[in-house]
Amino acid sequence: MTTTHEIRLRSNKYMANFDTNRANAIDKVSPLIVDMNKSQLLKSKDSEEKPLIHKLTGSPNLSLHYSVLTNKITPNLFRSGDFQGGMFLQVNENNNSFFIDSFDSKSGILTGNYGLNLFGITQKDQPKAKVLTGKAVSKDYIRKVWGK
Repeated sequence: MTTTHEIRLRSNKYMANFDTNRANAIDKVSPLIVDMNKSQLLKSKDSEEKPLIHKLTGSPNLSLHYSVLTNKITPNLFRSGDFQGGMFLQVNENNNSFFIDSFDSKSGILTGNYGLNLFGITQKDQPKAKVLTGKAVSKDYIRKVWGK
């Protein structure tokens, strides 16, 4: 049987390393959060739920030539699968935040064309992300402190 003293020691140890523990816990649910970003990109929307506007053309629509080529009117960031397949979430341990990016070589080109708001969670999805991350941290705490 675990004593109160042992639980307090484990809790203190967890809290002393809270930033790292939180980051590790959030990493476990990062695919779900990245999926939220992918979902809005599939709809050709940015993290502010605005249409993806190409900076050179100023339009949310593809050029006629490119539309014919891709059989889409709006940007298709899922065409090859490399961009969204390379998407990842990085937790910033120091300021309780995270960011999303992609390992794909087109990432810089796409953010240059469509802006940094290409990545991120919409305000509508932020409460869902907060619940996911909160549950992940709570479960991690219970597992490490209570051993359950």
